[in-house]
Amino acid sequence: METILKAENLKKRFTEREEVLKGINIEFKKDTFSVILGPSGSGKSTLINILSGLTKPTEGNVYFEGKKLTGLPDRKMSAVKRKDIGYIFQNYLLLSNLNAEENIRIGVPDKDGAICIDRLTEMLDIKDILKKFPSQLSGGQQQRVAIARAVIKKPKVLFCDEATGALDEANSKKVIELLHYVKKTFGITIIFITHNLSIAKTADRIITMKNGLLSGDERNLNPITASQMVW
Repeated sequence: METILKAENLKKRFTEREEVLKGINIEFKKDTFSVILGPSGSGKSTLINILSGLTKPTEGNVYFEGKKLTGLPDRKMSAVKRKDIGYIFQNYLLLSNLNAEENIRIGVPDKDGAICIDRLTEMLDIKDILKKFPSQLSGGQQQRVAIARAVIKKPKVLFCDEATGALDEANSKKVIELLHYVKKTFGITIIFITHNLSIAKTADRIITMKNGLLSGDERNLNPITASQMVW
């Protein structure tokens, strides 16, 4: 299986005394679903922020499809993020002055490579809410709109930062089921950080972090389905 993303000796210091990442070496294969577990302050979010290009490391390098991302000019880095990288966050980040359809369509940088919005919204069961604004939507609906916005451009890697943290059990299961579906359907590599062990049990790979270092990394040989998750 081909490597799509690789990090070498990643370190991140915000101050001389605050070293959040202490030398991370990790790689991710194409078309896999990886979960990163760890307590608050372990460095999970900092790691995926660097892997996704949102933050620059203090030391170390990130490679995407064999090409070095670290040190790329901002214009070229922005082009990679716009075309090949998707993000789903816990707080949705929908634009309040745009309806659901408009929020989804702003995720399309290149119409030729985009997934058909009708197909995507039908798959996510949000076709009937496209003309509603975020304030008119439930948390679960907003998260599905956020997923559609991130997925519509068919990114090669999708980063999820506590993407179900604000949802109840039923909606969390729906979101995880949908993420596995889009991974399988469109070949998207998913990297998902969470505190939830049940979500981790659905993944192909479970990575754990502690104090800015990797403390565990194992293949999940018997993943459960989203419907089997127990809170």
